[in-house]
Formats: sequence, structure tokens, C-alpha cells
Amino acid sequence: MPNKTQQIVNLLAENSSELEKLFPGEFDKGIQLISGSILTRSHFLPFSPEFPVLIELQPEGLDIQQLKNLLLLNYSVETRACVLQELDNLNIAWILTTISEINLIDHPIRAIFIPAGNSGSSLEGFMDIIARLRAPDGCPWDRKQTHASLRPYLLEETYEALDALDRGDLVDLKEELGDILLQIALHAQIASENGDFTITEVLAAISNKIVSRHPHVFGDVSVRDDRDVVKNWEKLKEIERAENGRDQSKGLLDGIPTTLPALSQAQVIQDRAARVGFDWPEIAPVVDKVMEELQEVKNASTEKERAGELGDLLFAVVNLIRWYRVDAESALRQTNQKFRRRFAYLEEHSKSTGKDLPKMTLEEMDALWEEAKRLEE
Repeated sequence: MPNKTQQIVNLLAENSSELEKLFPGEFDKGIQLISGSILTRSHFLPFSPEFPVLIELQPEGLDIQQLKNLLLLNYSVETRACVLQELDNLNIAWILTTISEINLIDHPIRAIFIPAGNSGSSLEGFMDIIARLRAPDGCPWDRKQTHASLRPYLLEETYEALDALDRGDLVDLKEELGDILLQIALHAQIASENGDFTITEVLAAISNKIVSRHPHVFGDVSVRDDRDVVKNWEKLKEIERAENGRDQSKGLLDGIPTTLPALSQAQVIQDRAARVGFDWPEIAPVVDKVMEELQEVKNASTEKERAGELGDLLFAVVNLIRWYRVDAESALRQTNQKFRRRFAYLEEHSKSTGKDLPKMTLEEMDALWEEAKRLEE
């Protein structure tokens, strides 16, 4: 009895002529052969949308709605597809449709053919583009980059993605995530050229880490809630450090990057400490600590002392924010944006009335500020 691969090959060989008419030139690009039984165990497509694919289905196999949902993770609803259906007279025929409509086919489906998508729409295709940029006859700017020279761009692109998140602009977020991916790809390509590591090793390392640190998903460990997940995560990290022979003298806080923004750094420090029980049992003393630090700011007798107490106050406020499960950095960025919008309203009013802001009274500016608040509501 032929194996799955041979069955798919036979299916394609017996029914390819009509496909070639519908999609001329597609077979010149090569073709991926996939058994539908593989997809029953998948949560993401195990093939590249950059090349044509033939998916062989068994009558009792994958649910078509389930397959459609899986395909829509990588393809748009308008993507063309060709379905090989079994007709009432036991004949089979191809029908041209779209991925969004494959679940509407009346007859049993034997196979689904999807033509190649856009070039660069897979990780492999994207990495080929990056390697081409870094090739001897590639782009002079990209060829001269190093890990160090790219550092500012990685930081800048990350902040631009955060800005898109704060604004809720998903179109911008899509673009900014692509810019971050570009930085990751460039670093991986440079490392590969230097013989340090490859993008495949990057993917393998993070995949292994995620699987090993989620035994409640990929193993038989039981957890009650997200707090149990965090506790397990820390225990597994300790085991990994021991197995890798890393310095066991390092403390829990030593791995926190000092380059993080101060608010983010404070929150991560507090999160790490809380994981081992160094935390208030309830929120009331957290609020009391904020008020205590505020009073100490008022009581400071020197500028140096006051600066230190202000730092303690900020740290206590971040802890309060953490207790409310809010990201301190994001909260402050949102407030910054809110202030900028409202202050811009003051400036616009100043230009329209011809009265400069410095010549306005505080009462006039405050009235405009309240007006800007009402307009936002």
C-alpha cells in the first residue's frame, strides 16, 4: 500500500492537467505536498505560503472549517484556491474558489491546491532578501552594518511599535513589527556570516525554551492560574542555569537590563522580587507606602535628600501600578500623549485668536484645558 507521500503524488499526477490550465506556470516553482492528517495536529501552517501547495484530504480526516481557520492564519480571505471534489457520479473535478469559501463546497473534498503567494511572504523568503542585501553585490549601507551599528535602530523600532500599540493603530503596528523583524533578521545574518549562530538556531533555541517552560501545555504538569505559571517559570530557569553551568552566584535581579527605561526597570525589579514572596500581602500597605514616601519628600531638608525621596516615591508609585496590573511605562506614555493633545489644543486656540500663550493668564489656559478634556470625552 503506498505511503501518504506517494498517495499525494499520485493524486497530483492524475489530476494535474486542469490545474495547469487554471494556474499556468505554478508547477515551475515547485510544489509542497501536505497530508491533511498533519494539519489535524497543527496550530499554525507547517508549510510556506511562498510556494504552491497541494493538501490531500481523507473523507474522515480534517474538518473543513478547521482547515479554513488554519489557512487564514497565513492567507487572506481573498486568496484563490482550487478544490478537488467528489461528485455524485463518483467522478472528481476541480472547482475554483477562495479560501474563505472552501467550507461552502457541497461535495466531499479530496484535495485543495493553493498557488504561490507573494515573494518574501515566508521567513525563508525574507531571509533570502536579507542575505541578498548583505551579499558582495548587495546594498553598500546594509553590507557595512554591524551588531553595534544596528543597536540604535533596534531600540528605535521597538519604541515605534510601542507607540503604535498605545495609539491602537493596527496598520502602523503591522508595519512596525516588520521593521523589528528586519532588525532581528539583520543581526541573525551578520552572526551567520561571522560563524556565530544562524536564524535557524535562534528559532530552535526560543522554541525549545518556550516548550520546556510550558510543561502545563506541552507536558503533564497542572497549574491553577497564571501565578503558578510564573512560579514554575522561575524554577525552570534555575534548573536551566544549573544545567548550562551558568554562574549560580548571580542574583534574581542580575539579569534585568540596566538599559531598560527607569519605570520599566522598576516594575521588572518588583515583579522579580514578588515571585519569591518579597511583596505586600494586600494593596492597602502599598497605598500607605506611597503616602509615606510623599510625606518624606515634603519633609526633606536638602535638595539631595529630596531627590532621593522623589526616587523612592516614584518607586512606590510603580509598585502601586504593578498591584493594579498596569504597565507603568505604557501608562505614563499614554498620559504624555494625552498632555500633548491637550496642550496642542491650547496652541491652536492661541493661533486662531492671535493671542500668544505667554500672554494668557493661567485661568484662561486652564479654561481651554478643561475644554480640551470635554472634547476628548
